[in-house]
Amino acid sequence: TVFKELGAEVIVMSDKPNGLNINENCGALHPANLAAEVKRLRADVGFAFDGDADRLVVVDEKGEVANGDSLLGVLALYLKEQGKLQSSVVATIMSNGALKEFLNKHGIELDTCNVGDKYVLEKLKANGGNFGGEQSGHIIFSDYAKTGDGLIAALQFSALMLS
Repeated sequence: TVFKELGAEVIVMSDKPNGLNINENCGALHPANLAAEVKRLRADVGFAFDGDADRLVVVDEKGEVANGDSLLGVLALYLKEQGKLQSSVVATIMSNGALKEFLNKHGIELDTCNVGDKYVLEKLKANGGNFGGEQSGHIIFSDYAKTGDGLIAALQFSALMLS
């Protein structure tokens, strides 16, 4: 995997698809098993993806599942600090008001759109932005991909952790 190539110790779970068990009690839609393993193994972090890997759910070292809005907030701040955040952040109308408060506190504007990563991308294009996503874990870094990409989001989150 990419993370192994980058020197990370990787423990893979639920990696035996048979055509019927995609997302079955695992992945971004069911992160409880991952949360328990992260806690049991005392891992630094756990990443869960959905069946097509366009969604990311992060589990912290305590086994707590991070809300998608939390990811959007910390990743937006990280991009801003790196000088890589263009324009405003785009999130859907389902996002929590605390996301807007957090971003505004750090001088980052939040624009909202309808639910769906296609609407996030449309708004990013209209605003000249490069970062946005959904509470569900679809996160778009449009400098790298024009759709939600869980692997890119996990790599960016890892870079944030290492900074």
